[in-house]
Amino acid sequence: MTINVDVVVLGAGFGGTLTAMVASRRGCSVLLIEKGYHPRICIGESTTPLTNLLLEEIAHDYDLPFLLDFTQWGRWKRKHPSLRVGLKRGFSFFNHQKLAEADSKMAWNRELIVAASPNDNVADTHWWRSDWDSYLVKQSMKLGVGYMDNTVISNLAEHQDGIELELIRAGIKSQVKARILIDASGGKTGMAEKLSLSQEKLRHTPETLGVYGHFEHVKPWMDTQVEKRQRKLPYPPENAAVHHIVEGGWIWCLRFDHGTVSAGASLVTSKHEDIQHESPEIIWQHLLRKHPRLAHMFAQAKTIYPLRKIPRIGYRMERMHGDRWIMLPSVAGFVDPLLSTGFPLTLHGIKRLGRLISPYQLAKNGPIHALSNLAKITFDELALSDEMIGTLFATMNDFRHFATASLLYFSNVSFSETSRRLGKAYLSPGFLCSGLPGQSLHLKNTLATIRDLHAGNLPRDAKWGAIQQVVKDAVDPINIVGLDPLSSSPWFYANPEPLLKNAHKVRASQEEIQGMLARCGLSNGATDASAPMP
Repeated sequence: MTINVDVVVLGAGFGGTLTAMVASRRGCSVLLIEKGYHPRICIGESTTPLTNLLLEEIAHDYDLPFLLDFTQWGRWKRKHPSLRVGLKRGFSFFNHQKLAEADSKMAWNRELIVAASPNDNVADTHWWRSDWDSYLVKQSMKLGVGYMDNTVISNLAEHQDGIELELIRAGIKSQVKARILIDASGGKTGMAEKLSLSQEKLRHTPETLGVYGHFEHVKPWMDTQVEKRQRKLPYPPENAAVHHIVEGGWIWCLRFDHGTVSAGASLVTSKHEDIQHESPEIIWQHLLRKHPRLAHMFAQAKTIYPLRKIPRIGYRMERMHGDRWIMLPSVAGFVDPLLSTGFPLTLHGIKRLGRLISPYQLAKNGPIHALSNLAKITFDELALSDEMIGTLFATMNDFRHFATASLLYFSNVSFSETSRRLGKAYLSPGFLCSGLPGQSLHLKNTLATIRDLHAGNLPRDAKWGAIQQVVKDAVDPINIVGLDPLSSSPWFYANPEPLLKNAHKVRASQEEIQGMLARCGLSNGATDASAPMP
C-alpha cells in the first residue's frame, strides 16, 4: 500500500499534532505518525502568558477556534472540566542554598515571586499531557488528519520533490510519499536517528541531568514556612511554576487540580559527579536528605510510576533541515525547563511553518529554500535562550544575582506579549526580540556583563549593586510591568497601573492599554488578593 500526502508529521505530541492541524487548515493532506500511543504520561507541562497568546494567534490565524478554550485556566475549567489541568499564576523561586544569618534576613536572598496574571480566571495553566495530547490527536482526526500510532520507520529516502518512507505497523509494511516531512518526534529519534545527526553541547548552559516523576500526597510548600510576611503575596505561591534553587541546580513542583504534583530536578552534571550514574530514585532521595523542607513536603508522597532519568537535558542538533524536511524547534534543540521557554519557541516555529505550507508551494519541484531561513531563525532563538538560561545557571550560587538577572527575561516576554496584544508584533519580533539584531545584541552584552560581574572580585554588596544597575539600565526601555531590580521587595504583582504608566514604551495611549486590558479580562477590578500571609 502506498499513501501519497502533502505533509508527514513525525510525533503526535502537542507540537506535532498542532502542526498537523495547521497544515490541514492550510489545505494540505496530512499524515501524523506516532511510534507510541495515547494516552501517555510525559513532562513539558507549564505554560506562560506568551505561550497562551501564541496559541490564541494560531487559533485565529488557522481557524482552530477550539484552542481558545485552553488559553486561560478559568475558561478551560468551565468548558472542559474532564480534562485535567493545573493553575499557574506566575513563577515562584525559593532559595535552599546555605546562607549566613544576616543574609537570610534579606528577602532577595530567599525568594522571587513574579505574578503573570491578576486572578485565577485568566491565569495560565499546567497541561496534564496525557489528557491534553490525547485530546489534540482526536481533534486532528476530526479535521481529516490521518493518524497512525504504534508505527516505526524502517526506511527513509530523500528526494528533491519530497520524502519517501517505509513504515511498519502491527507487522504490516506500507509506503508513504510526502512533499515535506516535519519532525516533531524528539531529539534522538526521527530524522536525527535516520540520518545519524549528532547532538551538540550548548554554549552557555552547563550540561545537566534530570530526574522526574508525578507524585500524590505532596504537602504544600507554604506548610514548611515559618517566616512572617508583612503583606500579602501576589498570589498563593503554590499556584505557580515553583522553583526550588539548590546547590548545583533546581527542583520544580507543578501542582495539578486533581492533587497530583509533577516534580523533578535539573542538576549540573559536573557538580553532582558522585550521584550522576545512580538510579533516579537514589538521586531524588539524596536531594531530599540534603533539604529538610523539601523532605517535609514529600514525606508522605507516593509516585504514580517509577521515577525517570534524563542523562542529558540540553542539546542543539548539528542541523535541523534538509531539502524537504525540517525539525520543529522542540526537536532542533532544548535548553532547560527553568523559564518554560520550550513552548513559546515551538509555537513561534509552528506559526512560521504554517505560513510556508500550502499545496501550491509544496507542489513546486526542487528544494524548499525557505526551510533554510526557518532553521536560522530557530537556531538564533535557541542561542538567545541558551545565553539567558546559561547566565541564570552561572549566577545561581548567589540567589540575589540569579533573581535580579531573571528580571531580564520577564521584562522581555511581558513586553513581547503586550506588543502582540496591541497588534504591534513588529516591536518585538521573534522570541526575546531575536528579530531585532540591535536589541538581541544588547541583551547578549548585558548577559555577558552580568556573568563577568558575578565572577569578578568586587565586594559582595557592591557586586550585587552593580548587577542591579546593569539590569535596570537594560530593562528600562522595555519594562512595562514594573519589574524593578532596585525594589526592596522581590515580589512583583500583576497590576494594570505600570502598563498604563509605561504605555509610551509600546507606542500606545493609555486608552489603547485600557482597551487591551478589557478585551483580555485584565482591567481594573479584575485583580484578587487571595494569597495568604504565612
